[in-house]
Formats: sequence, C-alpha cells, structure tokens
Amino acid sequence: MAGKNKDNEFVQCIRCRNGKFMQWLENPIIAYCEHFNERQVAEARRICRSFTESGIENPEIEHFDHYDRK
Repeated sequence: MAGKNKDNEFVQCIRCRNGKFMQWLENPIIAYCEHFNERQVAEARRICRSFTESGIENPEIEHFDHYDRK
C-alpha cells in the first residue's frame, strides 16, 4: 500500500498558510490562494502539492454583509 504524501493527500485550504479567507453573507468561506492566485471553497477537501499547514486553530476571516461591484 502506498504511503501518504502531498501528491495524494486530501487537505482543506482553511488549514493552509497560503490562504486569505473571506465570507459573504451566510455563504461558504472562500480561500484566496496567494500561491496560485485563485479562489477555492475553504473547507472543501482537495489535493494540493503547495499546501502548507498553518497551525492556526481559528484563522482570520474577513466578513462581508453585501456584494460590491468594482
């Protein structure tokens, strides 16, 4: 049986130090990945080679109560 490594281990962006987190209204938390410059659902499980455990129990989440057009 193959051992676990970053190539096949499921992770969550909410636990990664590369993410900045935001949430609009009551929608899921979104992670903006500073490594890939893209957004993901923060608590979804995914495979990511660039995942780096943050070790932060409750990461800072920026909350928005409305949508702005920029």
